[in-house]
Amino acid sequence: MRRFPLIPFLLLVMTACASRQPMTGQQAADVDRKLSTFAFIEEGKIATFIVDTRATRYREKERYIPIEIAVANRGVKQLTLTRESFTLADESGNRYPCASPKELLDNYEYLDLDRNLSELSEIVFNRFAAMTVYPSKLSPTRLFGRPGQPATVTDTVSLPRYGYMLDMLYFPTPTTGIKGHRFELTMSTAELTDPIFVKFEVK
Repeated sequence: MRRFPLIPFLLLVMTACASRQPMTGQQAADVDRKLSTFAFIEEGKIATFIVDTRATRYREKERYIPIEIAVANRGVKQLTLTRESFTLADESGNRYPCASPKELLDNYEYLDLDRNLSELSEIVFNRFAAMTVYPSKLSPTRLFGRPGQPATVTDTVSLPRYGYMLDMLYFPTPTTGIKGHRFELTMSTAELTDPIFVKFEVK
């Protein structure tokens, strides 16, 4: 019986099992698993990170775009999140920081309408049923806070283990455009050894 060398086979297996890498250069990688038409999820032992683009798709012509997020702390004692924890990258490798509350209040008109388009609360209700939701409002609204949401902007959200948050983040509109393009939203904090990122597309 003919014997085949093992080394090429082992190399093939090792390549197939390699960990996923963040988006770099001009070619976008495959998007993450979808929870709904607009929601994408990256789920690990330490944290779950979800991105939703339902509101995003309506704001392509604006200076800023909304991205709804959900973050659940599964594996560390405390997860500390600020606007600086999140960075958006486009297909060309351009990176965009979160917009500040002042930038949004001065230059963006749809803060309250975007909240009406949010959908992650219903999507994660059963998935996070054993967890506790913590209020988060890293981006402002023009009206008073709703039930479960603070009326004023919060700069820092602290999630204990088995806690989760929902929020709407804003970023400068990418130069690549929005619809039909792929993006990567990265979350990094002092408590995470490596950043967590979600790869998604806007249809």
